[in-house]
Amino acid sequence: MNIKIIETAPKKEIFFNEYSLEYGSAPKATESGVINVYDDVAYQEILGFGAAFTESAAYNYSKLTPEQKKDFLEKHFSKTNGIGYNFGRTHINSCDFSLDIYTYVEKGDKTLETFNIDREKKYVIPFIKDALDYCDNDIFLFSSPWSPPDYMKDNESAIRGGKLKEEYKKVWALYYAKYIKAFLAEGIKISAISVQNEPMAVQPWESCNYSPEDERDFIEQYLAPVFDEEGLSHIKFIIWDHNKERVYDRAKTILGSQKVNERVWAVGHHWYTGDHFNCSTLVNDVLHKPTICTEFCTAITDDLFESANRYAREMCENLNNYTIASCDWNILLSTDGGPYHNRTAESVAVAGKVYESKSGGCSAPVLYDNETKKLVYTPIYYYIGHFSKFIEKGAVRVATTKFADPYYSCAFKNPDGTIVCVILNTTNEITPVTLRHNGICTKIELKPNSIITAIISE
Repeated sequence: MNIKIIETAPKKEIFFNEYSLEYGSAPKATESGVINVYDDVAYQEILGFGAAFTESAAYNYSKLTPEQKKDFLEKHFSKTNGIGYNFGRTHINSCDFSLDIYTYVEKGDKTLETFNIDREKKYVIPFIKDALDYCDNDIFLFSSPWSPPDYMKDNESAIRGGKLKEEYKKVWALYYAKYIKAFLAEGIKISAISVQNEPMAVQPWESCNYSPEDERDFIEQYLAPVFDEEGLSHIKFIIWDHNKERVYDRAKTILGSQKVNERVWAVGHHWYTGDHFNCSTLVNDVLHKPTICTEFCTAITDDLFESANRYAREMCENLNNYTIASCDWNILLSTDGGPYHNRTAESVAVAGKVYESKSGGCSAPVLYDNETKKLVYTPIYYYIGHFSKFIEKGAVRVATTKFADPYYSCAFKNPDGTIVCVILNTTNEITPVTLRHNGICTKIELKPNSIITAIISE
């Protein structure tokens, strides 16, 4: 019996290298450098992995040649030829990674009679449809608003926070419903919504503020009743959708209403204020809700090798703390970190003007070079793939223990019974590791700054 190893070491230009090891190649008495896998101890079921279909990502996708599009789609959405993405995010109205600020209605519309999603038909909807054609099964999509239209807010602006006016709360709830139905009419199924992206943020781009009580009451008094009236009771609700350090505090207050507790499916979190991984365990253990990593990214100026390490560590530790799904931010950006708007003093949103600058841009696992017209698959793409390609939807996390902090590991039992263990080495040293499963020890050599996926099957 063999263990299949898939290995990536970007600094040695090794990507998804496969080889086999003899199962039980190390003595059973081995005690040092051990990672234990206990598949008799089961935790949460995994939903999937993916990224956001922002307008900026779709705009970059639109610039690709037919051959590049095929390559991009296969490498992301095929399990056989790519990394098997099956989870994704869209934005309701514009977000900071749109070409400019937009809504789906004319200013002042109180009845939503002018509602249409024609803007999304240019870039976003064609991109998602192409992705669906390459996905082996389906893509679980959730949608998030960054801001209501300006006239619905007390600051009369889509940007810099502000709050939803009382008289527009039912109208705004109906806005979500219209969005979901409009996308369904285009053949795109939205399965969940988050109530608000980053509800504590006051940003120079689209943002809107909710206290936990605001979010709770909006769900109970407006969102849930409107969705019921519109025949959308099956749509799942995600709350918070902001940084991990407040995920338990925030969720505890929102879920204090029994009616809201019954309707909320999951709690979303981002990574921008530190680790706080065990906050997700608190949500699971005390509030009995799953968590979803709904957004994370790095700056375009960050070192790509370090970013890959950071991504893998984040995903590993999130999964070890009951997160059921992981959604990266933009699935595709330019090598200048965009396009975007309202991220720097110079980039005030102007219709028809595209801003791209490394002073304000974000990175993505795959980048489009506007000068060479080529796609750049960064180390981040491959590190994500060590999770998304091999951990199946419906897999169950199983228990692991590890021997030292610079190494990170998580393990899963797939629906077919195979055991998948991801191990990350963030050190500059070649490190021998012993993987112990069912008392059987197998020696694996980890290259410096590398990640492996070990697959054990009968």
